[in-house]
Amino acid sequence: MEDRSVPFELSDYVLGKYFHEIGIKQGWLPENDRTIIAAVSGGGDSIALLWMCSKFYHGHVIAVHVNHGIRGTESDEDEEYVRMFSEGLNVEFHARHIDVPNDRMKGESIESSARRLRLRELCIMAKELKADSIFTGHNRDDLAETVLFNILRGTGIRGSVGMNESSEIDGVKFYRPLLGLRREFLREILRVRHISWREDCTNTDESYTRNFIRLNLLPLITDRINSSSVEHLARFGEEMRALRIHEDNRSIELLNICIEAESPLILDRKRIRTLYDDDIALIIRELGRRLSLRTLSHKRCSELARLMKKSENFIFQWSGDMTVKSMKGRIYFEDKR
Repeated sequence: MEDRSVPFELSDYVLGKYFHEIGIKQGWLPENDRTIIAAVSGGGDSIALLWMCSKFYHGHVIAVHVNHGIRGTESDEDEEYVRMFSEGLNVEFHARHIDVPNDRMKGESIESSARRLRLRELCIMAKELKADSIFTGHNRDDLAETVLFNILRGTGIRGSVGMNESSEIDGVKFYRPLLGLRREFLREILRVRHISWREDCTNTDESYTRNFIRLNLLPLITDRINSSSVEHLARFGEEMRALRIHEDNRSIELLNICIEAESPLILDRKRIRTLYDDDIALIIRELGRRLSLRTLSHKRCSELARLMKKSENFIFQWSGDMTVKSMKGRIYFEDKR
């Protein structure tokens, strides 16, 4: 029986209803004997995620922790805490160790390397454990911070989305069921139930841009400009998500109209020339995604669009391996990889 001192908005009834509704919306409910992985770092968000999954998800839940090997004994203590918490919930637990400092690529930040290697290991473990999907603890504040970060760096519709409710990496489905809940709300869920969590000391290191945004920039905007700035940014990201879906669908339709052959990739230049510049830019971005190419800057995308529409013959270097050529009314993509 639930403690009557727990506020109604934090009760099992309300949280269970939210969990069910978001599961139907995102498509991972009903369970149908599915196995899911909850990615648990030990922080408040992921601990709340694991608690909710163990409480309200009636399929098989597995807790997975990736030890990054960055903070020495603190990392090991995080792992042990997640193990003990999982066992207390009667949830299966698995851990994987990676060495971020030694395995990061040249020019890659520790933060980017940790994310890349963590996602790689999660995908590997999902396949090993025969899990249908992976749940992460990203919340509404994470969404707002990502939207703001991307806007400040310079982005279009795709970056303004911030993060999707679901995504797919290497054939593995990722879901973010907590994206509608604020960070402090998740911690309050734990506090009223006397559940503790681990604090990562690197989260206060302002040399990381995301930490600077979270600790300084957003609080300043909230205090000086709009107290609801986090919610407004998150809602803006959701509105951009709907627009992005429309744009992606249109990109595919336009490309299908202009494509002559898929292997090697050839476009009909006469059809390209009938399109507006913005539509040609959509085709270029869709081609980049389809061919797994590095995203072109706005300036270079505009330049390629201009060439595709106005120049009879041209050669455009997309990257070191990919060249775009126009000859005899056709546009060719030449891959030297």
